[in-house]
This record gives sequence, C-alpha cells and structure tokens, in this order.
Amino acid sequence: MPEPQQVKLDTVDDEYDILINSLGVSVSRHLLDEHFTVIWANDNYYSFFGYTKAEYEALFENQCDRFFVGYEDEWNRIGVIVRKALAQGDASYSCIVSMPCKDGSSKWIKLIGTFTSLTADGYPVAYTVMTDVGDLMNTQHELLEERRKLETLAFVDPVTGGLNRTRFDIDVRTLLDQSEPNEYALVSLDLKKFKLLNDMFGIENGDLMLAHINRSIAAHLHDGELVGRMASDEFNILMAYESDEKTVERLDAMARAMNDHNSRVDQPFNLTFVAGIYVIDRPSLSVTVVRDRANVARKNVHGILREQEINAAFYSDDDRIALVREKGMENRMYDALGGGEFSVYLQPKVQLSSGEIAGAEALVRWIEPEGTIVPPNEFIALFERNGFIVELDLYVFEQVCKALRRWIDQGRSPVPISVNMSRIHFNEPDFLDRYEEIRLRYGVAPHFLEFEFTESIVFDGVEEFEEIVAAIHALGYRCSMDDFGSGFSSLNTLKDIDVDVLKLDRAFFMSEEDIQDRGWAVVSSVIDLAEKLDMETVAEGIEQTVQVERLRDTACTMVQGYVFHRPVPLSEFERLLFER
Repeated sequence: MPEPQQVKLDTVDDEYDILINSLGVSVSRHLLDEHFTVIWANDNYYSFFGYTKAEYEALFENQCDRFFVGYEDEWNRIGVIVRKALAQGDASYSCIVSMPCKDGSSKWIKLIGTFTSLTADGYPVAYTVMTDVGDLMNTQHELLEERRKLETLAFVDPVTGGLNRTRFDIDVRTLLDQSEPNEYALVSLDLKKFKLLNDMFGIENGDLMLAHINRSIAAHLHDGELVGRMASDEFNILMAYESDEKTVERLDAMARAMNDHNSRVDQPFNLTFVAGIYVIDRPSLSVTVVRDRANVARKNVHGILREQEINAAFYSDDDRIALVREKGMENRMYDALGGGEFSVYLQPKVQLSSGEIAGAEALVRWIEPEGTIVPPNEFIALFERNGFIVELDLYVFEQVCKALRRWIDQGRSPVPISVNMSRIHFNEPDFLDRYEEIRLRYGVAPHFLEFEFTESIVFDGVEEFEEIVAAIHALGYRCSMDDFGSGFSSLNTLKDIDVDVLKLDRAFFMSEEDIQDRGWAVVSSVIDLAEKLDMETVAEGIEQTVQVERLRDTACTMVQGYVFHRPVPLSEFERLLFER
C-alpha cells in the first residue's frame, strides 16, 4: 500500500484556512475600528452572502458598515453588543442578526466574536465566526406563531376580542397581589334579555353587540383596570374603588356609551343591565370567591331597571352570611334527600262551581332533623343554580305517584295532582323518560298528573316549549302555565301554547279596591280568553271571600289560596279530600 502523499503548507494561516473551509464555517478577522474592517476572511465568509472575494472588496472595500447599508438597525445592534462586551472586559461576544445577501434576500446569521491581544494599524483585532441559523430562526418563528395562536385560544374571548375568563382571572390575581384593602371593586355585570336580542336581530348581530359592550366598557377604564366576558351575556369589571357613588356613576356612564348605537340605527334596542359590586376588602381572597360575592350582590338587585342605566347592588355582610348558609345547604342536600328531610305538602284547588277539592299542587318543604323549616325561597333558587332541582323535582313526582297509588289501592277516587318542573330538565333531551319510569313503576294513569311551568319558562322560548308540551301530551299528562301575569305575559302568544290550565298569578288580586277595580276587568278578560282557547283557569293566592264571590261571576274554574286551604302535609290532605 503506497504511503500517503504529504502536502506541504506554507503558513499556519493556510493550514487553518483549509481546515475551516472544509467544515463549511465562515471565519474572518476584523479591526475593531468604526468600520469593523475585514483584514482577512476565508472563502466561506464571502460565499455566505453570494459574493466572491473580489466582488466584496470592490463593492464594500472590506468595510462592514458599507455592507450593512439598508440594515442600519442590525449594524447598530452589533456595535452596541461589541462595545458592551469590551467595556465589561469579556473575552467574546455573540448575537443573531439579519444580514443582506447579493440577491436581495437576507439571512439570519449567528456571530460569535473572540477578542485577541493582537493589534493592527493601532486597532485591536477580533476573530468572528458566522453560522447560518435561518432554519433555526424559521422554526423559532413558527413556534412563536403557534404559541401566539395557543395564547389567543387560551386567553382571548372569540366574540369580543377582549379578555376571556382565564386571562381576566390571571390579571386580576396579579393586581390584587399588589393592592391594598378597598383599593379595587369587582363588578359582575349582566345584560338583561340578551336572548330576546338574539331572537330579534340574529346571533351574529348579538355577538357584534357583545363586542360593542366590551369596547364601551374598556373605553371607560383607567390604567390598572380590566374587563372580561365570563359567559354569554355576563361581564366582569375590575375597577379602582373611590366610593359607592363614584362607582355607580362610572357604571351609568358605561351604560350610556353602550346605548349610543341607538342614535345610528333604524331599529333601536335599549340595553339594560344589573350589576353586583364587591368592594374587595380582602385582596388575598381567591378570584373565585371575589366573583362569587359580586354575583351574590347582583342576584340581590330588585325592581324595574331604569332606562339605559344599570341597577346595582353592593355586597354586604348579610350577603356573606347568606352565602355561608347556601354553602351549608349545598353540602347537605343529597344527605337530606336520602334522609327524608324533604316533605311533600299539597295545597288544594277548589272547584268554584261545587266548592269541592278538585285537585292540588304539590309543594316541597325542607324540615331539618331538629325541626327547623328551611323556607323554599332559600333553597329552590340555589338548587336551580346548581342543578339539584332536577333530583328534587323527581323526588316530589315519585312521592305524588306513591300517594296516588295508595289512594287507588284503598278504593278511593284520586284528584289530579300538579307538580312543578324546572327548566333545568330541558338540558337533557330525554328528560321525560325518568318521569315515565317512575309513573310506570307505580302504575298511575298519566291523566292524574299535571306539570306546572312558570310563565318565565314559557315565554323565554315559545318554540321549544311547544315541542315539550307536545311530548307531555303524547304521554297522556296535563300541563299548566303557572304565575301567568307575574312578568311579561303576551296574550297574543297564548294562541301558540297548548297548555291545559292557565294559573293567574296572585298579583292580579293584590288590590284592596272593590269590584270596580280595573284589575278585575283584566282578570275577566284573561279568563274569557282562556275559556275560548279551551283552557281551564286557576286563580292563585286568593285570600278574601269577596275575591271568591267576584270570581264566581267569571268562567274561572278553580281557586287556590288561603281563603280555602293552606299547603298541608299528605296525611292532612287525605283527611280533607276523603273525609269531607
């Protein structure tokens, strides 16, 4: 085997140049003058940018500042880094910069410079190694873009373009950690009748309105204040707190700004809001607790909304006590249901024509082991919010079916019993299946059972309710509209709602005036209309004999109220019904 040929190198630089070129690395030697003048470079230095050595020297005369024309920001950045490294006595420096190429493009280059003890023409000498990091930078840009997209998904509300709940909570936590007691207030803001807005103008315009609301609020905020959308029509605002009066004034100003669109549209729609405000006296509380307190205050807002303004309530210590009470009930509700603490009471419905009990409404009472009765207005709303009302409704329905079965087995003639049904059931498409399973288990005919729905459920979604009524009737049950007249009843809509019974709210009968009262004219008209639509009518909340006598002059079917009977336990109802 022949001996390898020895290549004679004239200088160490030649040997170094061959080695570096073989590695594909750019190496250059520079004077640390104002031009960063090139005093030597290997071939890769020039080819990095598409030049030959001759072209580079002719165009730029080995002066790097001339090479960077059009890229002055990058040139200045290199200068700052080099000067800082020299000033600190560092042995080297590094940076990533964008550098121009002969074809007009640019490259991302990583520069690594090493200072030497050598000098030339009175200037220090430095070596610079350059590597192409374009692929790395492109990957980094792609990762940054993906991160930006992920952050948008995680932190930006897709409807308003503002903060979503997650980002809002993070930013609120940061601000509260640096705040003093009573420095901030959290506002829970709810847009009233947003579903109606969607129905009138369409979901797309509803989303545009939500974005407008967010912008209007943000335009009235100061530095260190935040707004975010928490749910479909619910916003949270973190505001600097000065006083109750000032806070309400600022909210009113926001509401006026939100409604300024009405001056520019053909079909105006006044936005009305309720707001709960918690002055954050304990910044260390979790954001969830802070929000809960603002929500509690919002739910305590009562009364008719002022036009184009916000009705607001502030969180108080009484609210805190109520919140603790609610939490205690929530912790116990399943055990209470299993332990028989919920009792079914029945309030008789009396037939006006005969004076006999012709039906009853099933009501629920929570009687704690020590005998304390929890008022329904304390736990029903809570169970509506947390969904437990579904289990409670089904429990009441089963107790009614059990009572009906017992009466039938005893050879007695039952009367129809109505049970209340929450709209929470509608979240499950086959919710009637559970009712049917209970009814069939006890073998009770469906015509003995009636479902009561509040007026608000009916008119919140007429088309949906029509389908539900049809399904109920298909199974043989009856249904009634409860509390008619308590809210925003529409007589015109009644023609589309095929309920069997219309229950007139007690509000119709609150007047102390005699039979000339205009309210009686309304009552009579509604009863006549119901009769024409083949609906029975039940007058609720009747407490005076004179009211009963007045109702006898109408086509009202039944009366339910204290004038005849209060709600009573099952055993007492049986005595009233079967021992009369």
